[in-house]
Amino acid sequence: MEKLVYLLWSQPSRSDSGVNAFREELLKTLPGELHHDGASQLKISVTDSAVESGEKLHIGPLAPDALISFWLECVHERSTCEAAISRCSSRMAGYLVVESEPIRQHSAGDLKGVRTPGFSLIGCIEPKKGLSHSEFINRWESVHRAVAIETQKTFSYIRNEVVRALTTDAPAWRGIVEEGFPIEALTDPRVFYDAVGDDEKFRMNAKRMVDSCAAFLSFERVDSHPMSEYRFF
Repeated sequence: MEKLVYLLWSQPSRSDSGVNAFREELLKTLPGELHHDGASQLKISVTDSAVESGEKLHIGPLAPDALISFWLECVHERSTCEAAISRCSSRMAGYLVVESEPIRQHSAGDLKGVRTPGFSLIGCIEPKKGLSHSEFINRWESVHRAVAIETQKTFSYIRNEVVRALTTDAPAWRGIVEEGFPIEALTDPRVFYDAVGDDEKFRMNAKRMVDSCAAFLSFERVDSHPMSEYRFF
């Protein structure tokens, strides 16, 4: 089994139909089509009205509107899945990835087809200039893993290390992160940094997180966006 991740951009015409139009089309169209084409463990994360208040959490110039992830028996059998995804979007960037779950959301199996509580922060990352690939992976998977878990109020944490791009002109992201946060963290940074009622802890956690990111990430190439998450079959 291999995991595929696609970042999607909405078609411009949908902007006139409201912020939820793209979500509704993805949820209506993709689960049935992708399941028919052999996909399993489908996840759809999309920017919609439920995360609209988290505008300050949007970082990066490319700003994908959705993330689609699923598993196939073989990546070479993806053509019909890609065709279905392409019909729903103006642009897509696909990647073959290796997944790891430092924090697993055990209750997600009971929520198939409905919105996961809270929100998913989707981060697309590249190494800091001058950092080798091995150093990037070591920093991300060991040092930063502990910092992220200790300083943030996350209930799920999925790392997707990019093996290779699957589509033409896909951004050169080397990792795609999915982190689950309580909905209150959209607007309250003290919830985000697990420091409600403790200003000193808030400052320390925020600084630790920023310093850890600066040690291995290219900040100017980070794209990070809050989305609503739906899981299927």
